[in-house]
Amino acid sequence: MKQKNLYFMCGAAGSGKSTWLKENRPDAYVVSRDAVRYSLVKENEEYFSKEKQVFKEFIRQIQEAIDGDEFPEDIYCDATHITKASRDKLLHALNLNNVKNVTAIVVRPSLEETIRRNNLRTGRARVPESAVIRMWRQFQRPENDEDRIFDTIYVEV
Repeated sequence: MKQKNLYFMCGAAGSGKSTWLKENRPDAYVVSRDAVRYSLVKENEEYFSKEKQVFKEFIRQIQEAIDGDEFPEDIYCDATHITKASRDKLLHALNLNNVKNVTAIVVRPSLEETIRRNNLRTGRARVPESAVIRMWRQFQRPENDEDRIFDTIYVEV
């Protein structure tokens, strides 16, 4: 079984995480928490109404990619992961025996730029501005001494 590299995006909603992936890793294997959520939550349902189910499916898809030889060596997890607790929750939910490297990719434009980008979104993709501000302010930089993080990359968007 081939060893995998696990990358997870870190940044507030609207910061440019998914855009960075599309522009810089266009052929990457990406497990998107938003895509999972949109597949489970109907248009008329509250955005966070099935969060336990969303998280469980997000973890299942990542683990399947880690364990399956038919999946690429590099796996990208696209979600906010803004706090140490949220990153720990993700990493502790996964069996990382087949992972050789865990890297955090941080996307952190200014608050003003994050709000501007979020305002360009439409429909369910647009997050309430108060939530964007809260997330931006709660952000904690990943540190290499966090459990299981081996590297942190800061990117500009």
